Amino acid sequence: MGTVSTLSLVLRRLRNDWRLMLSVFLGILVATTLISGAPVYLSALERQSIIVSIDSAVNRSSEAYLSIITEARFVPAEEEALQANDEIHAEAMARNVAEVHVGTQRHVKTAAQLAALPAKPVTDRPETAVRVVEGFFQSYSDIARHIVFFEGRMATDVVLRGTQGPMLEGVVSAELALEYDDLAAGDVVIVTPSIESPARISVRIVGIMSPTDPSDEFWQGDANAFVNPRVPDPEGGDPEDQPLLLGIFVSQQALIEAMSDAYPGAVVDTTWYGAVDSGLLKGRTTSEIGAMMDELKEELSLSIPGSTLRSGINILLVGFERQSFLSSVPLLVLMAVLGVTTIYFLFMIVSYLVPIRESDIALFRSRGTSLGMVAVLYTAEGILLTLGATAVAPFLALGGVAATGFLPYFEHITGGGALPVDLSWTPFVTAFAAGALCFAVFVAPGVLGARASLIVGRLRSSRPPSTPFVQRYFIDVGLLAAGGVLFWELQARGQLISGGLFDQPDVNEALLAAPVLFLLVVGLMFFRVFPLFVRFVSGESPALAHIAVSATLAALGPAIAIRDIRAGDRTGWLPEAALLVALAGVYVVTARARSWKARAALMAIQAVVIGLFLSREFPDADQSVVIIGATIALTLVVPAQIVFQMLRAFARSAPAWVSITMWRMARNPLQYTWLVLLLVLVSGVGILSTTVGASLDQSYEERVLYEAASDIRVHNLPVFVSLDEKSIKAEFGAIPGVESLTVAARGRGKIGASDQGRGFAYMALEPDLFDSWFRDDFAAKPLGQILDSLTGPMPIKPLPLPEETTELRVWVNTGGYYPLIFLWVVVEDANGRSRTLTMGQLGVPGWNLMTTETPPRMAQPLKIVSIQLNEPGFGATATVGTAVFDDLHAYIGSTGEEVALEGFESELDWAPLVTSGIDSDEITLVSDNVHGGSQAAMFSFGKETNLGLRGFFRTDGDGILPVVASRTFAEAAETPIGSQTIVSLTGGLVPVIIRDTVEYFPTLDPAGAGFLLFDLDGMLSYTGALNPMASAAVNEFYVATEDGSDEAVHQAIREKNRNWGSILDAEAELESLRLDPLISAGWQAMALAAVGVILFTAGLGYVVYLLAFADAAAAEMASLRSQGLSGSQTLALMALEHLLVAFIGIGVGAWAGFQMSRMMVSSVAITDSGGRVLPPFLLNTDWTIMGAAYVAMIAIFVVSILTVGRRMVSVDLRRLSRMEG
Repeated sequence: MGTVSTLSLVLRRLRNDWRLMLSVFLGILVATTLISGAPVYLSALERQSIIVSIDSAVNRSSEAYLSIITEARFVPAEEEALQANDEIHAEAMARNVAEVHVGTQRHVKTAAQLAALPAKPVTDRPETAVRVVEGFFQSYSDIARHIVFFEGRMATDVVLRGTQGPMLEGVVSAELALEYDDLAAGDVVIVTPSIESPARISVRIVGIMSPTDPSDEFWQGDANAFVNPRVPDPEGGDPEDQPLLLGIFVSQQALIEAMSDAYPGAVVDTTWYGAVDSGLLKGRTTSEIGAMMDELKEELSLSIPGSTLRSGINILLVGFERQSFLSSVPLLVLMAVLGVTTIYFLFMIVSYLVPIRESDIALFRSRGTSLGMVAVLYTAEGILLTLGATAVAPFLALGGVAATGFLPYFEHITGGGALPVDLSWTPFVTAFAAGALCFAVFVAPGVLGARASLIVGRLRSSRPPSTPFVQRYFIDVGLLAAGGVLFWELQARGQLISGGLFDQPDVNEALLAAPVLFLLVVGLMFFRVFPLFVRFVSGESPALAHIAVSATLAALGPAIAIRDIRAGDRTGWLPEAALLVALAGVYVVTARARSWKARAALMAIQAVVIGLFLSREFPDADQSVVIIGATIALTLVVPAQIVFQMLRAFARSAPAWVSITMWRMARNPLQYTWLVLLLVLVSGVGILSTTVGASLDQSYEERVLYEAASDIRVHNLPVFVSLDEKSIKAEFGAIPGVESLTVAARGRGKIGASDQGRGFAYMALEPDLFDSWFRDDFAAKPLGQILDSLTGPMPIKPLPLPEETTELRVWVNTGGYYPLIFLWVVVEDANGRSRTLTMGQLGVPGWNLMTTETPPRMAQPLKIVSIQLNEPGFGATATVGTAVFDDLHAYIGSTGEEVALEGFESELDWAPLVTSGIDSDEITLVSDNVHGGSQAAMFSFGKETNLGLRGFFRTDGDGILPVVASRTFAEAAETPIGSQTIVSLTGGLVPVIIRDTVEYFPTLDPAGAGFLLFDLDGMLSYTGALNPMASAAVNEFYVATEDGSDEAVHQAIREKNRNWGSILDAEAELESLRLDPLISAGWQAMALAAVGVILFTAGLGYVVYLLAFADAAAAEMASLRSQGLSGSQTLALMALEHLLVAFIGIGVGAWAGFQMSRMMVSSVAITDSGGRVLPPFLLNTDWTIMGAAYVAMIAIFVVSILTVGRRMVSVDLRRLSRMEG
């Protein structure tokens, strides 16, 4: 057969089967477009994401944030050395970042030196003594264009010989001139490295200036750092609180000449500020930006030893790479699943094409055509189809990805423009690879099918194979095993990512196949059950129930035996085993019974046996999953038998078209294999695309809400910031736009009184003011009820003192001589600040008056919060004894009046401080040892102390703090609701009672030993009574803002907060998430694309399936009609059969999709450091998209069935009989 005849034959064959061939071509085109578009889409999203990141950084700071700053320290103060470094730096910048670099400014600075100001009288210093301050010389290129002079002019290069060394010209800022004795033009400042050094440099001030724009890029966004420098704060506090330095600007040439003369061998620090154009930077990919920055850093570090390079670009890249990598993994998985689905769709179309062409191929073979020639025909067809699709696919992918930017999802990101795409080789290579795969899928089934003769093909259609090849050769079992291994590895890793985020993270390609494999395995394994299911539903065979019962009994018996044996009970499982054996025997007899009465009686016996079993082994949440699941399945044994008998009875009386449908499905269930598998895939992909994206989007948002807990959270306030509740509310609550403000204290503690206890986190808050985002699954109760359980009487009831109290006095009678025990009293002032006052060492036995003076600086009125005994030492080694207290009174020095405070004459309202887990200390009223009145208080103390302290405090209740615990804390401390325990906090031991438990609470992590929630006032009151110096303190606050004022409030807080602590703005964080195309918009666009692929593959695949069915079953349908089945019954038969198949496929696929989504989200919902996210994710499906997809699919199915059904009903039976004959 010549080349021309072969080509014409191929074209004729394509033309004759143009409908199926068009479907094949479209399938190849969609597959290659999707696969080639995957890298294009991810690259475009990354490009757009880095654009958004750059814009956000510039808007938040300025273009100076992107500056490439190179610092070289200890450079010789010589013209040659500085010039050489300038040239090296310029060449390195030109070689590596010339595409984005737009200019460099050089800053040269000397070390700090002493500067003697000119002697002149000033207001606060009338004498004309010389004032010596700290300062330095500096030179900044091109500074003259960015300053304005109030007096004088710019310094020149002139260096003169002064009386004290070289003299050069300099300028200072107006603020420095005012700070340093009103420096003016013409004043001379003498600079020296130290007082002892004879070297001097004189500098004549020739100009007083100020920056024209303090926030200009030239000044790196902050001119004060240059013109008004300050001493760095070693603790990182507010720079404005530090003293100024006299930074004098001089010309570089004059500086080098003067230093070479006065300080031979001196060194300077050089900094180059390389400006970067953000517009040019946005035109580069992240890999290009990273490569140029790495190469620049490497070259400079080698060329200028000791130099360092820093830039906001590097910070952007690090944060972006972590986030984009984590966000792109699920998108990559979805694209992989979509690609496999379209490849499978192509395989299904080809599988329906092969039987249709059997007669043609058989005719060729009967005329002597070799198998090789048949392969040539299929190869030629495949080349024509795949070449065209492969050539077009990359351009469709590029155009489609670019056009995605016009979708409403991207409007706030791209401004209504296209997504940025690059014309690279990647989509063409991937399209070629996808085309080669599609070519193999098209050619292989046709060539393999051509080996069979026409007679064999007819035999296959008349006697369909009972077992498909995937089951005959246990391919599905092999895939199940492979899927099990991947699933185990995924569970072990907990994520789809291999490596650490700081050690070149990468996607685990094997685990990437897990979702695809899961869908395939579900579909293939379903077909092992599907025939049994069809026969069960049609009333033909109860084999499905038999297998289910056997599996249940085989799992339940051994599981119970293993559980009891592990618990040490070797015979306890025998009664349950005997009941299961009896049930198995009765079930076998029931299955063989012929009479319905006998079956009913035997099923009643089964019910009794099952009831007896449940009375001994009722499902319990503490049992294993196997026992729970098998026990629940056991309860369905009798109902399953009843349902089967009802289905059998229904099959006998059902309409003919229903019975025939069930018979057809039971006779050849494998004819639906390819369609159901396709529907499983497309339905699963649909659920995956609309669930994973929506769930991750919701998870990202909830992470922000969980961490922030309010509109703005200010936390990690340092210890040295002494801000109390009142000052925070007064200062920050008055900011315009603040709706409400609540404070909190956060810290760590340990369970129990020992240092060896497990650590936990705690948070003390204001229950009546704390209003946070809260999810229903965090606790069994609403947030309000949980916080209400924290309220109650205050643990400490301070004893108020009269105004102007100057001394506190109390009579004490000790039960022995305690030389190392000192009596303390803790008082609190009107501002809530506590202080410990000492009354001295306890005296000898007998009544002794103990006194102490009140500090005059404490704000009146004062209150006594506790009385303590202090004894040095650690552990249970303190002195055991007693002390009786009576007639506690205050002395007012101005009047000489003594005011009784506590005589212990009425009911005792004092409680001992907790010192251990046992009640070792006690305070009681006594009447046989008093100083005055009829009663006194005796304090009995044991050998345990609370950080060296023992004592007692006044309280309205029992002095125990109510808390809410995480479930993990309750388990770790073995403290259910209502129980009491002791915890060790910063100030000492605190008794608590568990009022309620929660699973999660905003800002807190329940991992490990979990956390506790306290009432803020109660905890501060108790810990303050323990140890004022180490008491818990307010270290964070939460702000609720009015609508639209979030940004202004954030800025005002930042200005007032002086960079102390951290500020978390929930709205700003959420906005950054919304602007990240990889998180929200990217998924929404992919969900739309996935739905389009779903509708295309499911709709076209279903139509092709129906057409193939119509060709194959035309004679069968005609035979049924000839036997009296009406046209409407025939149509109903078709509708029931094929819609039932469709619903089964969609249902199984939806279930598999949800399982796969859960697995996927749990694998990729991780933090930047690879840890678990808080709060845990919840699956969330976008039913707006998925619901519309389901409706569209069902509409396509119904229309297709009606169209094909009417076509079959309208067939001329006599003509069909002649054709078949």
